[in-house]
Formats: sequence, C-alpha cells, structure tokens
Amino acid sequence: MIRIEKMTSCTLDEAVQAWNEGFEGYYVNAATTPEAFLKRMVAEDLSPTLTLLALDDNQPVGIIMHGVRTVQGRKIAWNGGTGVAQSMRGKGVGRKLLSAALELLQEEGVETATLEALTVNESAIALYKRAGYGIVDQLEYLTLKGALPGYSYPIIQASGTYSAEAAFPVHAGQLPFYRMSHPWQTHWQSAKEGEAVILRSEQGEAAGYAYYRKAFNPEGEHISTTLYQCEALPDHPDSEYLIHRMLGHVFGNFEENINRIVPNLPQRASALAGAILKQIGFTVYAEQMQMSRQL
Repeated sequence: MIRIEKMTSCTLDEAVQAWNEGFEGYYVNAATTPEAFLKRMVAEDLSPTLTLLALDDNQPVGIIMHGVRTVQGRKIAWNGGTGVAQSMRGKGVGRKLLSAALELLQEEGVETATLEALTVNESAIALYKRAGYGIVDQLEYLTLKGALPGYSYPIIQASGTYSAEAAFPVHAGQLPFYRMSHPWQTHWQSAKEGEAVILRSEQGEAAGYAYYRKAFNPEGEHISTTLYQCEALPDHPDSEYLIHRMLGHVFGNFEENINRIVPNLPQRASALAGAILKQIGFTVYAEQMQMSRQL
C-alpha cells in the first residue's frame, strides 16, 4: 500500500533515499547527499512542508518537491523534482505524488504551478500533460567554456545614449518589464550573491537589465559566470545594441579561461538574447520544456 507523507513527517535520510532512488538511471547524475540536499532546498526556496514522499511498507519509493514564491501578489509554485524508484515505475506512484502535491498547493493558495522537464524525458512530459500542465516555452541551457581570443562585439548604431547602472538582481525584479514568467531558476531570487546592470536612457528610463553571478575557487580565482536573465525593453528599437552592451558588461571581452553558463533560456520569450549568445559561440548543453498549470 502506497502512502504519501510530507517531508516534515519523515527523516532527512528518508528524503535523500527517496531522491536518490527516484532519480537512479536519470539522464544526468542527480545523486545527492544530506548536506547537498539541504543546501539545494535553501538555494532554490524549496519547502519541506510542500515536499512529499511516497512510501511502500515504510520504504521511500518516490518524491516530489515544491517551492512557492509570491510574485506581484500572486503565489507561484515550482516543481523542484519528481522521482520514482525504478522498481515502482509504471505503477501510478508518480501520478499519486503529483495529484497530492497539486491538492496541497491549492490549499496554500497557489495560483500557478510551474515546472521544467527534459525534452528527452517523454514519459514525464506525458504525466504532466495528463495532470493538466501545458507547454509554455522550450528552454535551452547554454554554455561557453574557455577564452575566445580576439573576440570583439559588433559595432551597432543606437538611436540614443545609454548609461550602465550597477545594481543587484532585486532591482531588476522591480522593473515593469521584468520577465517574471521566465523559469524559476532564472528569477532574481535564485541569483543570491549576484550582481546586476541596468541600462538607462538619457532621460533615466530603464531600457534593459541583466543579472548574473560570478563564482570563485578557494584561491580567489574567477572560474565561472552564470547569466540568469538579459532582457531589453520589449519592442525597443535598440534591443540588439542593448543586449550586446549588457553581455559585454557581464562577460567582458571573453579573454578569461572560465565557464560561462546561461540556464533555461526560453527560446521564444528570449529569442533575441538566444540568437546573439549563439552568434558569440555559446552552445546548447541541454533542452527542457517549460510547463505550467493554473490551479
């Protein structure tokens, strides 16, 4: 008999076991430890009260994780992972977890439930579609490793003059054209310890924003930069110039031998930024489906 329990009614070891067995044989290595599991929950705002475990004769055989954020007065939820042990797949465990989780989110007053699923994971996408989720966009995880000797940004004429204002990700989140509909892991709340740049016109009006986070090794050497969002004001005549200008602020001249990451960039909603990044030399590491369901 399968029963569903909140993580708060289980032990941390049981949650980690449910995760590791649920993602055994996954497309990427998702194995975790208790320390890494807790660190991820904090980093991605995942809630133990909104995380459910499936147990079979007291043995963890599945897990579904959720977090909730309030965006412009509306509660938005994100599925931080759904996994079922290999021996229990095809037996309705995933469906039971998802059904119980959606019911719990409704009780919490959530208006929209969101998630991402690897494009190659057709069984998961089918499960979510049966539960009422629809596809919002296709996402690309872009990377560029190493230096690009001699790279220079193209010369693009702009209709005006723009100044770059140093800021924090939260300031980008307050702009009227901030892309709150972008995937959860690209929200400003996920860019903890990050930096931002806002481009303003001569009149002081915001025309574009980007926020990112640099990572350093124990010796203090810069090893990677993650770009979360880079967006120009919709339909702005200088959009191409603005995107290039902000990428120059974030990545510099590409002479550093570092890893550059752009997670979950929407193909449709961020088409211009995606095209420019690929022109520079970024390549697709993974593709996902962005999905949502109204509750």
